[in-house]
Amino acid sequence: MKTLLTKSQVENLLPQKAPFAMVDGLVEINREVFSTLKIAEDNLLVSRNRFSEAGLLEFMAQSIAVSSAFMEEAQKEAKVGFIGAIKKAEILAFPKVATRIFGKVEKQYEAIGIQLAKVEVFNSSQELLAWAEIKTVLSS
Repeated sequence: MKTLLTKSQVENLLPQKAPFAMVDGLVEINREVFSTLKIAEDNLLVSRNRFSEAGLLEFMAQSIAVSSAFMEEAQKEAKVGFIGAIKKAEILAFPKVATRIFGKVEKQYEAIGIQLAKVEVFNSSQELLAWAEIKTVLSS
């Protein structure tokens, strides 16, 4: 696993700040790029010792933002955006506190500040936990 962006570098790319930052790194594994998050007990979106549906969806949306910023090497600061729509989503499992999750973003469409991407979330055993097709919109 190769670190592409550290937690402090991710914080510079996301408008969300602690305690609402849901991505803490970007890594490369077998030539694929993944966002990461180690789920902390004090995470706002943890309920009953598990990462919630809202947490997984926010992780996916922030994964899109971090991946996009990383691909645009010239981007050095956070761009404000929001979820425009969640086209499809499926939560297969709610990861426990202390689990490291990985988000794989596959961009399907992008134009005029609107992006549609499929995001899959895995645990360290490569088990699929959730996936969604999310449309994000950057504000100008």
